[in-house]
Amino acid sequence: MERRTKNSWLIKLALTIAGRKLQKTLKKESKNCQKAQTRVLSDILRYAENTEYGLAKNFSSIHSIAEYQKNVPINEYDDLQPYILRHTKGEQNLLFPGKPIMYATTSGTTKEPKWIPITEKYYRECYNGLSKLWFYSLLKEHPTVFDGVEMSIVGKAIEGLTDDNTPYGSFSGHTYTNIPKFLKEVHVIPDLAYSIDDYYSRYYIFLRFTLQYHIRLLITGNPSTLLELHNIVTQRFDELVLDIEKGTLKDDLKISVKERSELMLLLKPFPARAAELRALKKQHGSLLPKHYWPTLQTIVTWKCGNSGLYLERTHGYYPESTTIREFGYIATEARAGIILHSSQVPSIMACHLLFFEFIREEDWGKPDARMYGAWELEKGIDYYVLVTTPSGLYRYNMNDLLRCEGYFNEFPLMRFIQKGAGVTSLTGEKLHEEQFFSAVQSAAQHLSMPASFYIGFADSAQSCYQIFIEFATNHNSHKLAEFANLIDEKMKKYNIEYKSKRESRRLKPLILHPLKENAFECFKHECMSRGFRDGQFKLTHLLQDNHRMEMFKKLIADNAVYTSQ
Repeated sequence: MERRTKNSWLIKLALTIAGRKLQKTLKKESKNCQKAQTRVLSDILRYAENTEYGLAKNFSSIHSIAEYQKNVPINEYDDLQPYILRHTKGEQNLLFPGKPIMYATTSGTTKEPKWIPITEKYYRECYNGLSKLWFYSLLKEHPTVFDGVEMSIVGKAIEGLTDDNTPYGSFSGHTYTNIPKFLKEVHVIPDLAYSIDDYYSRYYIFLRFTLQYHIRLLITGNPSTLLELHNIVTQRFDELVLDIEKGTLKDDLKISVKERSELMLLLKPFPARAAELRALKKQHGSLLPKHYWPTLQTIVTWKCGNSGLYLERTHGYYPESTTIREFGYIATEARAGIILHSSQVPSIMACHLLFFEFIREEDWGKPDARMYGAWELEKGIDYYVLVTTPSGLYRYNMNDLLRCEGYFNEFPLMRFIQKGAGVTSLTGEKLHEEQFFSAVQSAAQHLSMPASFYIGFADSAQSCYQIFIEFATNHNSHKLAEFANLIDEKMKKYNIEYKSKRESRRLKPLILHPLKENAFECFKHECMSRGFRDGQFKLTHLLQDNHRMEMFKKLIADNAVYTSQ
């Protein structure tokens, strides 16, 4: 069932007017990256020079990039946290003028969530500006995408208030709930749905509101969500269709009486759509999104890093005409890059809006490491990135490894490779997530043993690597032992230090654990129940974390263990 957007002409007109101007600015600024970066840094320093941090670091006397790097140290979140916490209690003019419009909360390496301030200047000039340009680029590629409805998976806009009554929550949720009224028509999931605490109930309701229509656009930061949505349709098909037919919500959802009452006011029966869905099920037996969403034009999600593993599992799910568009280099701390076409994977760095510094991967951690400007990057080289924003993040370590893949005029095109945390070292081997990822993929391909999910842990107690894998099909003990051996050999090939440490027995043989069916989904559900948001669920596939390793040990199939030779 198609729901046509009445005001699609207005959406297209507004996005075109704003988008053309922003695109022109991007093209103009990108012709001289060094000039753009110098201007951006000066603008941020002048903006914050009378704040407590700006006065302490002599922002007013800084007139060059070199002076900025001399006066301001590289900052981790913990370095800025004391200022941020004072902001949350009502103090102003600490990291930036005044107070923020909200705090975006995100899980980090510490037990407490990170509180990332979002200032009006950052939101208006950086985030909102890039969002408008991105929507315009989407419209140019798919001129009818806003003629129908869409599905967006975002976090809860407001999770609470700080001591000075500033809201905190999901920045994507905040943006979603504050879009202009003329854009609201394409969004069929009500704002209330994103505030539902129970993970399963929330996703069921997402589908309850979208499955009754043919959607044209699907946006989710995490590609594993695509699998989760389809699993719910498969497992709860009869219940979803009955609710669509009757205009109801099933009784066992974990929602309050008030939430149910408000949601019911937005629902009505669609017996024709229910009949259509039942007929499709009878025709195809096993339904896929291409059957129930045949007009889906594009999916926007992350494709870089380990996200590709989940996208591979959706092969054949969607109509052949559906494009998968990279989400772009976006983090809670900064909307740092933009994608302008579905054929583009590396992001154009927003060098006209934020200030960036880069450090070569091999130089990271060295006290005299050279800082590279955005205009100095070399194609094919991996860099760690620091960002300076109008939201009080100065020389902030994003803990992200990016690869330069070329230039948009003079602005670098950067592909996300992995989080910095995706490097483990028990005895000096410095094994990278990408090396581990390649070893498992290669072994799976060589032995024709496709893996649905896998994760590796550096186990310091046993001085070995423990690998947990969910295979697409069952395999006998001989094949599993062969798989463990081949991964070990591939890791030796990709990392000479790992090879050396294994041969010297400083690293013991790796241990392989086959996981039970749907183990990843079980793990994700557990994380969501502990407060993770879908858009923040960016699982690192190689880490040193005993707590998470124990979580996966509970998901092993039949307590099976296989050790490499």
